[in-house]
Amino acid sequence: MFLFLYGDDSYRSGQKLNEIKAKFKEKTDPSGVNIVVFNGEDFNLEKFNNASSQSGFLVAKRLIITKNLLAAKPKKELTEQLIELLKKLKASENIYVFREDSAPDKRTSLFKLLTQDKKSAQEFKALEYKQLEDWLKKYLNQAGTKMSPAGQELLLSFTENNLWHLSNELDKLIAYKKGQEITEADVKEMVTSKAYENIFGLTDALAAGDQKKSLRLLQEQIQAGLNEQYILTMIVRQFRILAQLKPLVEQNYPEYQMVKETKLHPFVVKKTLPQVKKFTLDKIKRIYSLLTDLDRKFKSTKLSPQTLIDLFIMKI
Repeated sequence: MFLFLYGDDSYRSGQKLNEIKAKFKEKTDPSGVNIVVFNGEDFNLEKFNNASSQSGFLVAKRLIITKNLLAAKPKKELTEQLIELLKKLKASENIYVFREDSAPDKRTSLFKLLTQDKKSAQEFKALEYKQLEDWLKKYLNQAGTKMSPAGQELLLSFTENNLWHLSNELDKLIAYKKGQEITEADVKEMVTSKAYENIFGLTDALAAGDQKKSLRLLQEQIQAGLNEQYILTMIVRQFRILAQLKPLVEQNYPEYQMVKETKLHPFVVKKTLPQVKKFTLDKIKRIYSLLTDLDRKFKSTKLSPQTLIDLFIMKI
């Protein structure tokens, strides 16, 4: 059996993969010793073939998972050999799962092979606003917690459609309120203010071209427990907001109209406007382009995330 999970919503594709692993353990292999994982950046066809050829230990089949192979852009020769191997493995008892935590290039021959069977391929697109509302309400219901409509709106405007970020902030709020209703004030105190405090300082340092201060602030955030992917998500979000607001500021739009045009929460617009003046539009675009490249490298190179962010800062 072949399964292919892909798309920009890596949270839900990750949850699906966890479900597959849990089901395999429950029905086939409680120990989990027959679950084999390969990573795209160091994928080895010979090892993959060996894992496929060997029978499961004390069980009839194996669960073989390959992560972000398409994102690593394997060479043509490797891709062709893998495709031929996969065609031979269709009758295998093993379960093969290929997972991409971003949207892959749909033009590649490997993508076309993995999506031939529509029932075994599942795309996880980023959720639209109404879908996010439904997801948030379901999450709260499962936790036995309520949140005011204003609190939900602010939280969604701040985390956008990043479910990793949203679930992380929800867990903090739920723990903080201990069963009481979460309000807009709680979101401002526990999520918005603290996150802005962290990310605004770093963005200000990037605006000033102060590499030394940027690196110091980055290190402080990592030591405070924020992982690099989370930090990158926050920086990308901030520069996306800056890119939205800068042209409107240059056209002297009133604040209420900026809110209407961007569909950002009024609180977010108000907090960001002072920072907009510190950047030219060209600099915002250049940094945003570097951030896009950085996000790609997070998924396709062997360098550590912190090293990649350090190198990004040195380019500013």
